[in-house]
Amino acid sequence: MKRVAVALVVLALFALGVVFRLAPATADEAGAAGTAGDEWSPIVYPLQRLPVTFSHQKHARRGTPCLTCHAAAATSESAVDDLLPTEVPCRACHVIDRAAPTVAACGACHPGFQLGAPVPTSYLTPPPLKFAHAAHAKEPCARCHGDMVGVDLATTKQLPTMGSCESCHTLAATPAHCTDCHLAQRGGLMETHFEHGDLVPGADGLGDAHGAGFATRHQLEARQPGATCNACHDSSECVACHQGVTKQLEFHPGDYTLTHAIDARRGKPDCSACHRSESFCVACHERSGIATRARTDFNDVDPGRAFHPPGWAARTGGVAVNLHAQEARRNITSCTSCHREEDCLTCHTAEKGLGNASPHPRNWRGSARCRALDRGNRRMCLRCHVTANELGCDW
Repeated sequence: MKRVAVALVVLALFALGVVFRLAPATADEAGAAGTAGDEWSPIVYPLQRLPVTFSHQKHARRGTPCLTCHAAAATSESAVDDLLPTEVPCRACHVIDRAAPTVAACGACHPGFQLGAPVPTSYLTPPPLKFAHAAHAKEPCARCHGDMVGVDLATTKQLPTMGSCESCHTLAATPAHCTDCHLAQRGGLMETHFEHGDLVPGADGLGDAHGAGFATRHQLEARQPGATCNACHDSSECVACHQGVTKQLEFHPGDYTLTHAIDARRGKPDCSACHRSESFCVACHERSGIATRARTDFNDVDPGRAFHPPGWAARTGGVAVNLHAQEARRNITSCTSCHREEDCLTCHTAEKGLGNASPHPRNWRGSARCRALDRGNRRMCLRCHVTANELGCDW
């Protein structure tokens, strides 16, 4: 999780930096994510193998300038440049004699060194970022990486975060173009899928941290001014989910079928955003033996086994006279979990021989609500108003 390269990333969700590891790192250790600096993304700071021992503290206290060892940082134009010092700058101060490895103390920097055996080399996964050190060469290294004099073991704690980038590149002054620093895929969206993992916002600097439950509770982040959703997502992803074309299996918890009735009665979230009440809900309830068309333990003949109290859908008589009208207006979704449209039309229709009960309140015809529904979807109106002189709200 430690990454060698200096960083000052402009308006990125995360940043990249340089660090040496004091203790030797094995290949196994390099593959263990989350061991240190979990507040930094291991995707932006890819895994590495650094089989060396080094102390920034000792060199910084001697007054050694950073560019003495990292000379290439002054002219580096890419974040993939390897800025690890080679043996050349080390020779300026340290005796290196391969013919006398004991005198040169090769094992002091290369743990497990054996004469004649190949020295393990360092390996760095190229970071998925765009960054030019040369453009920031005038800035002191400590501005992004902190004071190395007080650091014994340099880790990702010394790598800059988005907050350090914002000390110069404020979001208020410059629009947030994430692909100025992050890699872009064809079409202009951010590249988020890499061999070493997927990049998702983990910090709350832009108000878009993808924490637990973000897939079901992201409306506030999506509506805020300057939302960066379209940096990674295009509108087709939103439409596919919100129109119910794609069923996200992880949207609901595993036991949701046992508890969904609470949300369905409450109407929040709106189930119809993904599910069609008269087909999806009724079909499932019929298979479960709950809906009116399925074999069920409920019936309207035996009052003791009736689902609704007596008089629920009657104009007179019973203990619950016509209470279904109030419930239907409050949350019709609850009704459609068992009843289809034709159940309502047994009473709410103008056809001869049926209930002839109007589903509208007083003064409905010509009201603003009547006109709005007629403009939006006349299909419901046509179930009762079938002749030409009955169409519209002014007949």
